[in-house]
Amino acid sequence: MRFHLTQQRHWISIYLSECQDVLARTKQVHKSTLANLGPASNLGYVMKNRGAIIYLFLANSISGIAQGISMIAIPWYLTSSLNMPTFFGTLYASLTFLALFWGLWVGSMIDKYNRKNIFLGISAVGAVVVLSTAFTGFYNGGLHYGFAALIFGLTFFIYSVHYPNLYAFAQEISEPAYYGRITSYIEIQGQFTNMMGGACAAILLSGITAGPFDLFGYVLEQPFTVEKWELHEIFLLDGSTYVLAFLLISLMKYERIADLEKDTGTILQRVKFGFNYLWSNKMILLFGISTFAVFVTVLVVGFYLIPIYVTKHLERGAGVYAIADVFFAFGALLAGIGIRQVFRKLTSVQTILTLATLTASVYFFYMYNSNIPLFYLAMMLVGMSNAGIRITRMTYIFKHIPNNVIGRAGSLFGMTNVFLRMSLIGLFTLPFFIEGDNIIYPFMIMGFFILLSNVPLVMYYRALENPQAKH
Repeated sequence: MRFHLTQQRHWISIYLSECQDVLARTKQVHKSTLANLGPASNLGYVMKNRGAIIYLFLANSISGIAQGISMIAIPWYLTSSLNMPTFFGTLYASLTFLALFWGLWVGSMIDKYNRKNIFLGISAVGAVVVLSTAFTGFYNGGLHYGFAALIFGLTFFIYSVHYPNLYAFAQEISEPAYYGRITSYIEIQGQFTNMMGGACAAILLSGITAGPFDLFGYVLEQPFTVEKWELHEIFLLDGSTYVLAFLLISLMKYERIADLEKDTGTILQRVKFGFNYLWSNKMILLFGISTFAVFVTVLVVGFYLIPIYVTKHLERGAGVYAIADVFFAFGALLAGIGIRQVFRKLTSVQTILTLATLTASVYFFYMYNSNIPLFYLAMMLVGMSNAGIRITRMTYIFKHIPNNVIGRAGSLFGMTNVFLRMSLIGLFTLPFFIEGDNIIYPFMIMGFFILLSNVPLVMYYRALENPQAKH
């Protein structure tokens, strides 16, 4: 009897030991599953800086809509209303050249100073300059085209600080498991505001009259009239949103998550540190430069080529130009919502190669198309591809570049972007490209440029997927 009792105790202890072991393994699997699915799957987990990110996105959305209207209105005003495409091309090329040097300082500044204060600074400067210009227009009954160039230049440089700072700040206050979602949300928010800005620009630049109108062959009734806005009225709206953005950002409170070691060296020392980091991580350097091709062409197309293309090739007005921007933003919005799900079985490099090739194909299509609905569809595909590449690219960079160097790394990538953009703009401002229907040839050149940029991504595909490994 005592033997049987001892034996039972022995088997019970083994059973309990096995149960504990199974329980431990179950907990480990559960933790691993949550880590793979991301914190959104853990219903008990809340993002630490959720409130700060909401404030950030809200401020970005409000100012982004008005900025979008201005950045659509000014190119159209200079290239089509005043028939000064060469002047605008020279202006854009000059600003791009200055950005070569400005960008280095911006990246160093983003890594050294408080990023919230940087947002407050650019909002304050934007509010003062844009509102002063608007009031000048009201006082004089209009604006000289030099003021339009001033605001375009100011907004151009604000963009060059705003977006690198936005990504660096988002990385700083987000948990690593949220990086994919945060980059998607930034793209969704940014493109939604672009879409709204484009829609508003289409109305404000041309005005609308009550009565029937045609939409893709359907006759609809427009119940109200909106008068065309003058440029200084658009600037008043733009400047007011800078003020509102300043107030919202000033209310933002957050807890830093990423480790941020402030570099107290000189600007040259800080830039050299960023360059040395990328030079010692050559696959990250290669990835950062090669994946910029579509973004480079999109900036050239959006700010310079499309207004001329709409006027000379499609022979249409401001409404078509502004609505095209809405479709571009809508495509980008779709990418922000679904790009990670659609391409979840592909690697980052495979996703970028697919979308870049699609963009090149659309540019070739632009050469032969004169159908307006198909033009809108093509713009939507370019917007989707560009946003999808940006999301994939920034998620990759968030994962592989530390927060204390991301600003400088971004500025060095940006230098390549600026140099390539400047080269393309300088080429396309030649008189040949704005004569007759020759505006179609820049699209052919940019299509081949994108395909050429894909070559290093194909050649070093495996190394790019594991950039920290020794190659």
